[in-house]
Amino acid sequence: METLLKEKPFKKLGFDHLETVEIVNKLDTLLANYQVFFHKLQNYHWNVVGSDFYDIHDITQEMYENGLTNIDEIAERIRVFGKTPTYKLSEYLNKSEIVETTHELSAEYMVKELIKDLSTLASFALETSEIATENGDIGTTHMMNNLIVSFETNHWKLTAWSNKKYV
Repeated sequence: METLLKEKPFKKLGFDHLETVEIVNKLDTLLANYQVFFHKLQNYHWNVVGSDFYDIHDITQEMYENGLTNIDEIAERIRVFGKTPTYKLSEYLNKSEIVETTHELSAEYMVKELIKDLSTLASFALETSEIATENGDIGTTHMMNNLIVSFETNHWKLTAWSNKKYV
């Protein structure tokens, strides 16, 4: 009985070296920014004080819990291409446009920082999506599009909070 399946060699997802390098570099830059953002979220979660404590405490916890999953998926996507994601905190800080802040901030300042950082993350995710799309990498494009939706949703929530009106 003859088998209908023929063995096909694995070709690194069909991407050539240059395409892989472009995609991985974008993913790794996004990873570095997301890691710094993740730690900023934890800082704000732990250290927010005042009448807005529960609002900021709850949203930052939701965002860093989701962030941990997203960070893992980005790093694993880099591994799909046979590369090693950045893993040192010092390298994250060097690669990241998002910067650390102190813990002694008002809730309003924390929210302004998070809004700015979400815009940065969305920009990096969009750049990564565009490079992935140009190279026919549907998996990374799909992942980035989902991240962009998440960043935009959190941006909207925080922007709405920062524009709250007092009676």
